[in-house]
Amino acid sequence: MMMYPYLNLGPRDGVLIIAAAIMLALTVVFNWSVWELLFAVVAVIIAFLAGSMKPSKKNVLAFLKK
Repeated sequence: MMMYPYLNLGPRDGVLIIAAAIMLALTVVFNWSVWELLFAVVAVIIAFLAGSMKPSKKNVLAFLKK
């Protein structure tokens, strides 16, 4: 049963939210500055987007088949 059906969040979105929450907790525990928090969150978002990219279909080892 979904409590908030209008949010339409999947497991990947949950992982991103958990990672952002961990960054916020680390900020509080280790007294990070706002800049360190922003850099960490941006790094997590870039890694999330890079993981969702489609792989290249280019056949890199084609020269070995000749």
